[in-house]
Amino acid sequence: MTNFDEIIEEIQTLFKKENGSKISKNTGVPYQTVQDLRNGNTKLENARLHTVRKLYEYAKTYLNE
Repeated sequence: MTNFDEIIEEIQTLFKKENGSKISKNTGVPYQTVQDLRNGNTKLENARLHTVRKLYEYAKTYLNE
């Protein structure tokens, strides 16, 4: 089982390697939400669970290609 810190770390790695518009397009998470999370305007720890889940699932796929 993956702990929450590992999930956050995986998403942060995704943010460093992929641009916001591609993340938004491939996850269905609104672009502004992605940007707010990337820029620290919203903390990942405070994001909605379905948003974190979508980002994490995409991160696992994208980073393991």
